[in-house]
Amino acid sequence: MYVQAHSITLRQGDILEKVWFTPATFHKVTDGQFTVPPATFRNAHLVVVSHCCELTWYVNEQQREVPRRPYVLVAPLSFRMPFVRTTKEYEMLTENGLNRPDNDPVQYFYYDIAPSIGQEAVVDFSSMTPIRSGLLRELGLTKLLELDVKHRHLFRTKLHEYFARIPEEEWEEVKTLFPDTAQ
Repeated sequence: MYVQAHSITLRQGDILEKVWFTPATFHKVTDGQFTVPPATFRNAHLVVVSHCCELTWYVNEQQREVPRRPYVLVAPLSFRMPFVRTTKEYEMLTENGLNRPDNDPVQYFYYDIAPSIGQEAVVDFSSMTPIRSGLLRELGLTKLLELDVKHRHLFRTKLHEYFARIPEEEWEEVKTLFPDTAQ
């Protein structure tokens, strides 16, 4: 599932060491406008949710190197499982949607136990938050683990599924990467 982080370049699905960040939370008020509460800082392992192509730099008209996007989407890595380990829901969680049940817990992506972390974890796509992309290099210095190619593809597909149901053909393509687990 993992490969050791070999560069500071961020990729989708990367796990970052504990980073101080401000979760983006909004509260709806009665007139339909959203307000932002005062900043509260958290210190947690983060998972990069932005697509790899959004995590690059380019040279602008003033010949300055700037990030491609103003923000990077990240989500905290949670070590508290959303389901009890002995339940069917937990089993579906650990499959990351490969067997495509109708009630797949689509908002979660499961991370197996990694030696550098020491326990299993999940990322909850509903807890995504932006971080200024001017901090890309600093965030890259905190990179702990990368997903291998097939799990990065699975992460991307699961994220697509979270935002909108995707065609069965796309899931069939992902299943070919995991012949031992997909039914």
